[in-house]
Amino acid sequence: MKKTLTLTESELVKVVNRIVESYTDDMYNDEDYIEVFLQYFRPWVRKNHGDEIGEYPLSYLTKKYMKEFAKDIGLSPENVIFGYKGTLGNASNIGKNLVKQGNHKMPSLRSQEKFTEKFKKPLEFFVNELNLPEFMELIFVEKTPYKVFSTLKIDWKGLIKYQGDAKFKGEDIKVELQNKIRDFLGIELGNPTHGQLEFNYNKEYIGVEEWVKKSLNKEIKKKIRELPSARVLHAIKFETMSHNLGGELKFSFKNYNGRNNFMKEVKELLQSMRYNTVILKTYS
Repeated sequence: MKKTLTLTESELVKVVNRIVESYTDDMYNDEDYIEVFLQYFRPWVRKNHGDEIGEYPLSYLTKKYMKEFAKDIGLSPENVIFGYKGTLGNASNIGKNLVKQGNHKMPSLRSQEKFTEKFKKPLEFFVNELNLPEFMELIFVEKTPYKVFSTLKIDWKGLIKYQGDAKFKGEDIKVELQNKIRDFLGIELGNPTHGQLEFNYNKEYIGVEEWVKKSLNKEIKKKIRELPSARVLHAIKFETMSHNLGGELKFSFKNYNGRNNFMKEVKELLQSMRYNTVILKTYS
């Protein structure tokens, strides 16, 4: 039984825009650009070389007429046709240039409504469920629909002096958010051009450079070099951790006799200064 769906004018415009509209950051694959090439190439062959030749095998036509076709649509063959790419790669190049020139508009299943606006309240609920400490803040930026950049902003001093029991792993926050978006909102993660959500995540430490300059270099290193076993110390190196949240103090030594005692003294020193040595780690 057939059903008739009635749309208002504004609803119809939204549906058409969802299918037709594309953004400069839409992501297409070679297959998409090859399809564009094929839509123009064979009709061009028929028009310029006759209907009979236009029905010849595609492998023959591309070998014989691809360069001529590229020239005719305003491209320099040497800039789009390369021997190492093969026929499909070159067809993709030409198709991509047809799009860039404005000769062809790519279809897109991308939503015209921004994800962070449409799901503002669920996102706020998800973030609250994370129970982030006061020195962390999660920011969402979405310049084009369904391409979301999330940044976990972390006050560095607040992090390394945290005395609670919670364990912080940056990637865990990302995974939990993605799971909630997928499981509770029913949104598939992937390419916005395919109607999916691109969810990017990174972390940003606030105040690291100031801490290194004022606290690490002027205070902590000085106290470390005054420790009873510091005679074995050669150098101290600091870096933030890439996967987990926190940083690492790495030590090199003139010799290894007394190294264990020295590392114990360093850890006790940092703890006496109210640093969390699980987050600000020490390595030798």
